[in-house]
This record gives sequence, C-alpha cells and structure tokens, in this order.
Amino acid sequence: MERLPESIYLYAALFDCMKLNLPRGSLERLKMEKMLLGEEIKNIIACVGAERKERHEKLEKWNQRLDLAGFVNVPLSYYAMLQAKRLLQSYKCDAYKIKDDNGSDVNWLSL
Repeated sequence: MERLPESIYLYAALFDCMKLNLPRGSLERLKMEKMLLGEEIKNIIACVGAERKERHEKLEKWNQRLDLAGFVNVPLSYYAMLQAKRLLQSYKCDAYKIKDDNGSDVNWLSL
C-alpha cells in the first residue's frame, strides 16, 4: 500500500500551505478541505479498480513522458527566480525554498 504514505506526504504540504494562509475556520479553507481535498484523498486511499479516479504519478514518470514528447528543461531566468523568491517571502512560506538542482538548470520548490 504505497499510496497511503505518498498521499500523506503530498497532502501534508498542501495543508501546511493552507495553514499559513487561511485561518482554520475560514469558509474558503473549509470548502477546500471538504469539497476538493477530502473527496480526492478519499478516492486515492479508499477506492480501487474502476472506482478510483485520482491517480497521482511520480515526477520521474512525468519527466519520462515529457522527454518522449520532445520537451526539454530550460533554465529559469534570473528575474523569474527573483519573482518566485519574492512570492514565497510575501506568503511567509519559510518551509519552502527555491532549489537549484546540483548546479543544473532545473529549479523547483522544495520543502
């Protein structure tokens, strides 16, 4: 049952973001938790076979698909990196960082 730990990791990050930006009792947060995330989590964890609609795939699979389709990685410009860092700072997301993947041109958000 690999779905459970992977789902916990993925959704924990989403709930952490909501915790930082939406008060616990806010209507927007309650709607997101119940109508969007709750149904999605229930489908991923509890449903099997044809009942299961949500199927998250790992980054490696997406990278393979994109490579096969002819997409290539391109570096983010200095300006784009600066914008991303400012956005993170404005939302006070201290747990997230912009990460340069070992000096390569791949930049991404990391916990």
